[in-house]
Amino acid sequence: MVLVHGINQQGKSAQKIQDDWLGALRATYARHGPDPLGKLSRIDAAFYGDTLEQLSSARVTSQAIALGAEDAPADFDEFAVDALKEMALRMGATEEQIQAEVAVTAVPQGAGLHKKWVKAISRVVETVSPFRGTLALRVLGQAHAYIRNQHVHDEVNKLVRPIFEDDEPVIVVSHSLGTIVAYSLLREFARNGRPRQSPLLITLGSPLGIDSVRKGFPKPRTRPDNVQRWINGSDPEDFVALRAELTQGNFGPGIENYPDFENGYDDPHSIAGYLGDPRVAKAIAEAIG
Repeated sequence: MVLVHGINQQGKSAQKIQDDWLGALRATYARHGPDPLGKLSRIDAAFYGDTLEQLSSARVTSQAIALGAEDAPADFDEFAVDALKEMALRMGATEEQIQAEVAVTAVPQGAGLHKKWVKAISRVVETVSPFRGTLALRVLGQAHAYIRNQHVHDEVNKLVRPIFEDDEPVIVVSHSLGTIVAYSLLREFARNGRPRQSPLLITLGSPLGIDSVRKGFPKPRTRPDNVQRWINGSDPEDFVALRAELTQGNFGPGIENYPDFENGYDDPHSIAGYLGDPRVAKAIAEAIG
């Protein structure tokens, strides 16, 4: 089984990721048992958090998120504006607030329309939910870096690919930005005629449904042939998973969507919350057989 983490994991390690994820999963089996993880030949956790943080094109500090957006390149603004607006509305902002902020927002001459919108929406989000706003910009910044920058894409994949390169069937459990990385690598293996057989791909709290993210993958955008079963789960309050379901129109048929996870109010994007759902534990147990 391979575990592929998402954003905000810089400063950690593969062992830390594995310990945290397996701790949450084993706690679920303790409630809903039995625990099948001992039947696996091995469990690997990817770790690319430090590299992605260093190479991301949109650096977002813990301070004002609007300032974080200010330093982003123009192509990030174009990539992010629609997704950021939808995230803002899901966080509780209103269209009226956004329009009012756009009307008074100033940007340097020649900065472009997208810069104005990103800055305005960021400032609205800052008043509604500053922590989630910082997280939203970090998600979009790191997704932009991975999808639009070939160097970043290659450096991240260089770190993650080795744990996929094996002849054994692999269960892939991914979260947040890690769902993009996992999907990218599984597509790569299928495309190159080196099918990495996977009885189960799980994507949790995934931004794959965001239009700008989805369109970053060339067509056909479908379940890779080497993936037998794809389960996608999201909490309705998880603003990172803007499109709660990965539909046939966007990713083809054969994806099982569960858009009703309940991870709690404090952090609906939490991987611990997702791994605490018995449906995830059951799907993994079925794949292990």
